[in-house]
Amino acid sequence: MDKSRWTARTLAAEAFPAAVRKDPGRTLLAFDFDGTLAHMNPDPEAVSLVEESASALEQLTGLGVDLALISGRPVDTLVRLGRLQERPAFSQATILGQYGIERLDLATGERRIPPIPVEIDRARPELAQLVADHPGAYLEDKGRALAVHVRRMPDPEAAQAALSEPVHQLAERHGLQVEPGRLVWEVRAASADKGDALRELIRQHQPRAVLMAGDDLGDLAAFAALAEAAKRGIYTCALVSDSQEQPELRRYADVLCDGPDGVAAWLQHLVSNLR
Repeated sequence: MDKSRWTARTLAAEAFPAAVRKDPGRTLLAFDFDGTLAHMNPDPEAVSLVEESASALEQLTGLGVDLALISGRPVDTLVRLGRLQERPAFSQATILGQYGIERLDLATGERRIPPIPVEIDRARPELAQLVADHPGAYLEDKGRALAVHVRRMPDPEAAQAALSEPVHQLAERHGLQVEPGRLVWEVRAASADKGDALRELIRQHQPRAVLMAGDDLGDLAAFAALAEAAKRGIYTCALVSDSQEQPELRRYADVLCDGPDGVAAWLQHLVSNLR
């Protein structure tokens, strides 16, 4: 357990482990995947769950803690890349993909997978051509969303800035919205956000303590939902997996972690507080 990899910045961060210890069965831990439980990778198909986090989560769920993922990825992609069906920690987990539009309950196998919006199908060939015109850019087809990655390009920050206007114009033509991320532009239908997803989980579990962990702008809506829960008397903790690409998230952090390895270190700290 390396305490140098994370910092407790608020009273909420200090109080959260005690709240979990008092009633682990009424604790909900919700995580983004990429950049939080998994390291970012120039190839979005090459990411994997940090094993130290998986081990800590297995111990926490063994004590009755509820676990969920909230991601922009499709649920089937999360299950495959995270090898979730092989991991005891996730045997009872709820997986919310595409910002909560998709849902998979691993305990029952029950799924919610709405059809892909026609606007996405219409935008796909145009966006593919735009990416082809920018060597090094990469188009990730998420089904209900299309992500333009620039991490492989020689100057990723400049490339993201250069692609901003054409991506936004394309999205506007097709009635879609653009979600900025860490060296990525994501084009998707305007239908849900991670705040809606977290509210759904809170209604389902009725927790006494809730953690939301994330690393990117798409997680801000979930942090807002977390703040709403705190006003209702729920113990909350906003955990930010820090990065140079999204420094503005730091001001939302109760716990600030040094990337996914810092998240793993904090989870190990939480486990040690429950023994």
